[in-house]
Amino acid sequence: MSISEEEFKIRLGKKIEDLRTSTDFGVRELALKADIEHHQLINIQKGRVDARICTLKKIADALGIELKVLLDF
Repeated sequence: MSISEEEFKIRLGKKIEDLRTSTDFGVRELALKADIEHHQLINIQKGRVDARICTLKKIADALGIELKVLLDF
């Protein structure tokens, strides 16, 4: 099933937010751990931006998961 780019960004952001909250990380805490700006993480979670694959890898590493887990939605 193909989804639009907009829907992809929304689903990805929701997945990251769900994983973040399930690990009890705040936005700033995860951003710091992932070495990205907290506003960048917020924008990714809201589906407002196209995140680079390297940024997604940083987020996955900070969450202690494989990158493919972020994309499994």
